[in-house]
Amino acid sequence: MRCIGFALSLIWSVLLRGQSREVPGRDLLNFPLGLAGEAAPLGAQAGTGLWNPALALIEDGARWRVSVASMNASPDDIGLSAQVGAIAVRWHQTTFGVTIARAAVADLLRTDADPQSVGNEIAYSTVLSSGIIARRFSPHFVGGIAVRFRSGQVDNLRRSAVSADFGVLAENFTSRDVRLGASTFLLRLNGASGERTSFLIGGDARILGSDSSRTIRAGYSLMDTPQLSVEHYAVAVVRWDRWELRGGPVRTEVYGASNVRLRLGVAIRHRGYSVGIAREESANGLAPTYHFTLTSLAK
Repeated sequence: MRCIGFALSLIWSVLLRGQSREVPGRDLLNFPLGLAGEAAPLGAQAGTGLWNPALALIEDGARWRVSVASMNASPDDIGLSAQVGAIAVRWHQTTFGVTIARAAVADLLRTDADPQSVGNEIAYSTVLSSGIIARRFSPHFVGGIAVRFRSGQVDNLRRSAVSADFGVLAENFTSRDVRLGASTFLLRLNGASGERTSFLIGGDARILGSDSSRTIRAGYSLMDTPQLSVEHYAVAVVRWDRWELRGGPVRTEVYGASNVRLRLGVAIRHRGYSVGIAREESANGLAPTYHFTLTSLAK
């Protein structure tokens, strides 16, 4: 854990030199929070709208949705965890939602000239609050917008920033049911907002099966955060009635270094409830992360 703390302190010092108003904890939002093996620009299961505001949409047949999600690293002594909570309501064919995400690293020990810890642990966390509006404009097109407020802390330094994001989902194209999604994440409202913006794009299509209940889909997504990281995800989805299996290789480029790891998830839907579980390998031999989502729809 001390090695991770040392790496975080180095990264933070570089960020401070590069952008004086950087909000701490941005790297904690590189994890696929609120997803269970889904591609971020297309991940609609939890409906949080965290990565693509258009995916917060509640379709016909339901009025309310409540979602919770969590992420943990194993073993527990790594101290990395995240939680996401969201609530949304459909009113006049428009979805209004609120999503709150928190990510933190615990047990970051403060050291001096030797490995022996001194003083209190180093605090490192971020909280992201989002107000989201999503609406279907046609059978093929959904749009969404989010206004976000993020605060972050590293040791005794606290900062915050406001951002606004946009997302679209185009679906039901061709006989292969092609879907395309695109969005921004933490789009800076001005040059001094203290955020690093991510740009997401992805698409998938049905390659086997005649309907959506028993099908195999394949797709690709890209998340690009300039001057921070790039993530490529080649994903396959197998759906059989209530069950869905997702996964594929993920390639990430961070500060000039790259790694490839495996992301796997499974989901089940039943009577308005949806549960997802996923496991993702980590880079450089660090512990894998585990993800859990639970969503409930009500009329």
